Amino acid sequence: MNKYLYPKVNEELYHEVMNNGLNVYLLQKKGFSKSFATFSTNLGSINTTIENELNERIELPLGIAHFLEHKLFEQNNEDVSSLFAKNQARVNAFTQNNRTTYLFSCTDNLTKNLDLLLNFVQFPSFTKEGVEKEKSIIAQEIKMYEDDPNTVAYMTLIRNVFKNHPIRNDILGTEESISKITVDVLNKVHNTFYSPKNMVLFVTGNFIPEALMEHIRINQANVEFKKGYSLVNNIPIQDNIPNKKSTELKLEIDIPNYILAIKQSPTNFDTENIMKKELIMSIFIDLLLGKSSHNYKHLINNELINDSFGIDITFEESYGYFIIGSETNFPNKLDKSLRDIFSNLASFEITKEDFLRTKRQIIGGFIQALNSLEYIANQFTKYHFLGASLFNILDIADTITVNDVLEARNLLSNEKSYSKVIVLPNKNGA
Repeated sequence: MNKYLYPKVNEELYHEVMNNGLNVYLLQKKGFSKSFATFSTNLGSINTTIENELNERIELPLGIAHFLEHKLFEQNNEDVSSLFAKNQARVNAFTQNNRTTYLFSCTDNLTKNLDLLLNFVQFPSFTKEGVEKEKSIIAQEIKMYEDDPNTVAYMTLIRNVFKNHPIRNDILGTEESISKITVDVLNKVHNTFYSPKNMVLFVTGNFIPEALMEHIRINQANVEFKKGYSLVNNIPIQDNIPNKKSTELKLEIDIPNYILAIKQSPTNFDTENIMKKELIMSIFIDLLLGKSSHNYKHLINNELINDSFGIDITFEESYGYFIIGSETNFPNKLDKSLRDIFSNLASFEITKEDFLRTKRQIIGGFIQALNSLEYIANQFTKYHFLGASLFNILDIADTITVNDVLEARNLLSNEKSYSKVIVLPNKNGA
């Protein structure tokens, strides 16, 4: 077991690769009463093709990652959640575009709950009857999201931005795609993506690292997977030109909504500098549109935005984008104002004082977030799959300069990379 020290954030991280290839990370948090664990695989909704050693390919049904997540909770006709509840723990899971994560929190019975987590994720009990039953459940979930204005607007924007990237596909899949899921396909996908060498276990809380690591060694001693298929990375290289420039929707909402996406090409970043790129953009966006900025005050004073105003920065291995949005009674005026701001970025200046103050605020927010076990576990897993460590963030922040932030202007100033969705209230109710 290796120990890594991070004196800037006063953390000690323990790491060991089990004999079966499972990466295990333990972060001791003395004085905390709660423990939190995540067990993650890099299977997400964008993974659509696998192949065997003979190069025989299988096109996976859309929604397979989410479907598999649901089915793992059913063990011998019993919902695993009830077993965690008996151990005073709360269990959950979520599927994203790039990852699937299973998690629990507890204040007691950590090793019992950890065994439950490892066992139900690694040893499924798929049945034909269970699979067929799940199809109708997820079909209802799909219909629910199809009626949700926020989901419809977001997915419309994503499909405007991306023409040939699987991020266009709903994480849940479609009723047609999930109808093709079988026990055989689930087993093939589980063997491929849930192999221990393809997963990471992260546990944080008040425990003795050496004792907990030994418990995990014993649990994993005889866990081996037969060789599965391999992932086919057939995602086309993305440029920064959106598929579609603009869409207007009429949905069941009370206040119009405006969302602008600015597409980024992965050629502008790589997995080794994603964390730095995110930090740079966080600093720049805060200086440009943060609540203390002149631009924000102008937008709010002119009633172009309200408290719903938000910005999302996303960099992943095969795609990237910024999303800026707000409820607004003047979506076209907001669109023009933002474009005016971005078109004048060449003259946007940053003083050293403003840069240092904003960087300190963002770093301070990160350090404060380290008091949240949920934040640590989820963010650590994200960066692990990108080949980085969450706890290097302060060292990376130290290397960021004013010039780095000024260069970020180029990522927002190209109007050819813009795509917008305006959502208007459907006053006819139809």
